[in-house]
Amino acid sequence: MTVTFTVTGLERVEGHGRLLALATLEIEFDGVTLGLQGVQVIRRGKRITTQAPRFRNPKTGVWAPAVILPDELGAAIAQEVRRMLLGRPGQTPRGASLSEVFSTPLDQLIEDSINDT
Repeated sequence: MTVTFTVTGLERVEGHGRLLALATLEIEFDGVTLGLQGVQVIRRGKRITTQAPRFRNPKTGVWAPAVILPDELGAAIAQEVRRMLLGRPGQTPRGASLSEVFSTPLDQLIEDSINDT
């Protein structure tokens, strides 16, 4: 199965504790595209992590993930969002859309993370 994702939006958030930004993604599974909104970029000590969108269970009041992603996909998304948040200049090159600039095949990110260690 071929899986790719595109970060279509990244909005910095100020004044909300550990929450640094919210990301919007498109994940494509063998030609079927799923939109994912509300991926949270969180500060945990000196690290930056991502967290799947969440909802509050109406019966228990406990927050739970709205989507459970495979570990490899979640790690690749976290890596790309961190890279964008920390390294992006704030503008895309002239004539390029955000999705063209930040579209990343999952297998390439996994391979890159293996080679980085």
